[in-house]
Amino acid sequence: MTTTDNLSTTPLDDNVLESIRQAIADFLQRCGAQHGGFMFDEAWYTECYQEAITRGIPMDGKYSIRSFMAVGVAITVNTYAHIPDHATRVWVCLLFALIFGVDDDLDGGQDMDHMNRFNERFVNRQPQGNPALEALDKLLREAPRYYSSFVSNLITTSVLDYVSSIIVDHKTKNMQISTQTPSYPEYWRIMSGLPSVFVLFIFPSTLPVEDYIQSMPDLAIITGYVNDVLSFYKEEIAGDTANYVSLRAASRAITKLDALHEVIDQTVHAHHNILESLKLHTEAYEAYVSFFHGYIRFHASPRYKLEELLSERSSCNDA
Repeated sequence: MTTTDNLSTTPLDDNVLESIRQAIADFLQRCGAQHGGFMFDEAWYTECYQEAITRGIPMDGKYSIRSFMAVGVAITVNTYAHIPDHATRVWVCLLFALIFGVDDDLDGGQDMDHMNRFNERFVNRQPQGNPALEALDKLLREAPRYYSSFVSNLITTSVLDYVSSIIVDHKTKNMQISTQTPSYPEYWRIMSGLPSVFVLFIFPSTLPVEDYIQSMPDLAIITGYVNDVLSFYKEEIAGDTANYVSLRAASRAITKLDALHEVIDQTVHAHHNILESLKLHTEAYEAYVSFFHGYIRFHASPRYKLEELLSERSSCNDA
């Protein structure tokens, strides 16, 4: 997908940089969150890595997901450490590693054809065509071991939608974003953002869905938009416009900074809605609070470059 010319990325000038810095700092303050504290557990990495090998998940060669194991480990350590069942946490770690790894080597050739047919083959229980997709297929079928049938259904369809979003990205990589379709970025975000996966992993499998199901729309906003906000600086300095904030700006004919502020306002509103709606359900409330602050902490990893952004703000304030 391509955005309009006025959204092409140029080196960030001081005013733009300060605007991004201030926006993210204000976002954290309005949510009662603090940047920093990213954790990585080497012992957990070793355990999950060994489990991947035991399961036959490819860890070498073209289809290796080795480099994505660290992402799965970081998510579970920082964001889902409150999941009470050990085996479930291992499964969550492996699932995230595979989800983020399956499209890494797609180049539009035979592997893209396999990706196109993943959902069809999943439904028909047919071989997937490459080892990474085969591993994802097998792991996804295990969802009912760890979650109820209802929750497993939502997790499964969310992953299948994510696979479809990879195909959409491939098919629309040269598509101009129209200002006549301002809702398109929302459709793309829901499909690509794994909302049910991220949300349903928040809550213990023993928790009644009635305790949190009405908060699902706001929870989906949190899992998607927090990432969009905290990834914005990294993507801007990399010149990456294939992201939600850029799509939103292009579809509404506004600047990316204006789009960022809109997303922040919606995210803050959703966060406080969730806190209010869950306060009568103590276990759900505590699980969400643990998730939210862990999700912020996950984005303090070097990948997101927020340390360099926010530390410059601190230096300016100290001067």
